[in-house]
Amino acid sequence: MPHTARLEKAHIQNIVANGYDFHHSRYCVLSITQVGAARQFLRALLDGGWVVSATASRAAAARLKAEQRCPVGIGFTFKGLQQLQLPSVYLRAFQDRAPAFAEGAYRRAAHRLADTGPSAAELWDSSFRPHTAHLFLTLHADTVAELDQAQTTLQQLAGDAFAPEGWTAAFQGGHLNHDRKKRRIHFGYLDGITNPLVNGLHAHAAHYAELKIAPQFHAPGEFLLGHDNDEGYNRWLLSSEDEPVRQFFANGSFSVFRKMAQDTAAFESFVDKAASDAPSADYVRAKLLGRWHDGRVLDATSPNQPGPDHTPQTNAELNDFDFSADKQGLGCPFGAHIRRMNPRADPVVPFRRRPLLRRGIPYGPAGGGADSDRGLLGLFFCASLEDQFEHLVSEWGNKNPFGTGIQGTAKDPLIGNHEGDGGQYDIPVGGGVNKPLTGFTPFITTRGTLYTMFPSLPALRVLSELPTA
Repeated sequence: MPHTARLEKAHIQNIVANGYDFHHSRYCVLSITQVGAARQFLRALLDGGWVVSATASRAAAARLKAEQRCPVGIGFTFKGLQQLQLPSVYLRAFQDRAPAFAEGAYRRAAHRLADTGPSAAELWDSSFRPHTAHLFLTLHADTVAELDQAQTTLQQLAGDAFAPEGWTAAFQGGHLNHDRKKRRIHFGYLDGITNPLVNGLHAHAAHYAELKIAPQFHAPGEFLLGHDNDEGYNRWLLSSEDEPVRQFFANGSFSVFRKMAQDTAAFESFVDKAASDAPSADYVRAKLLGRWHDGRVLDATSPNQPGPDHTPQTNAELNDFDFSADKQGLGCPFGAHIRRMNPRADPVVPFRRRPLLRRGIPYGPAGGGADSDRGLLGLFFCASLEDQFEHLVSEWGNKNPFGTGIQGTAKDPLIGNHEGDGGQYDIPVGGGVNKPLTGFTPFITTRGTLYTMFPSLPALRVLSELPTA
């Protein structure tokens, strides 16, 4: 009889459940050249405690640091699982239940991710080539030197398991400052303000009772395979006859690794031009994102400048809102980035939400010349690439916004693919009147996207011990 998986925090990779609060991350996209050596590498990582689970993650990370190592996360592309010779019954389950994962981001870029023009898949970095991208390894530490040491050790453990290019072309990310409460992305916005909370995975903190709006806790199945999602649906509900298969998928998660170059010069130029006919540059920035410089959401009662309230001290305070009191978009416009990507209780959008766990980190130097390569290394987790990530990007991010009286045609002002004339972005100002913004150019260019599956720790053990065909 079909049944849902049991939520086992000790089985879930911590990068999925909680992420890491280190200052630096490094991502390696590796190509398997020796299958036996790759399995041996997996066994070494598991036996050595490199892969930290969602339980006691802080203590495990501290222990690794003391040993001049660092916590890692491990994901596989569909091609990588084929390369490891995962039996066909598992591969068919992916093809039937997760077609986006089986097909890969490269082939779906144009019609599912709006990656065309300069963002087209054929222009992506070579690391994202679909036939050679097999294993995705994430490393996390407070310094680049610690990452270098850990990578040296990992390469020694791997031996000839992988092509050397994956190690030398690793993606290096680092927060732009070391104040964890004031981290910002290259466009100047506060980073890491919000992430979904998951029943059974994240504790119901007592201080939430003091908030005006209780935070929403999502069902585990929005992010972990084998569980019911918010709608009570479980795509990975397998019968007892398929018990080994069910156990393999249980508590795993799909990931999206997306390199996005940010054109800060173009963005600043757009803001400056728009500010000539607006209250201020801060106003323009806030209306594009949906938050002020200090992270507070735009309020319909004071839509042109931050209100007199104190600066919020915690992320919980910064997220103590929904859009039910801003039905006309007078505070946060309907097309603003946060209202598109996380509509909360917005009365003008469909009931179905599309949550993602976000683990991104900036790359490249802060400031510097216009030619400097900088941007965001996005890392997202969900249980359905099609229903969550792809729907967010293609439908909510690159089509007209929801809203009443909106005539604008602009895409998401920060992450949308602004080809052609860029469209018109409407800022409601009251009385049915909108202030239009035009002149959008591509502020972000996709440099690559990789779909992987982050298995549970028991499933990683299965992969490490597959019999030789």
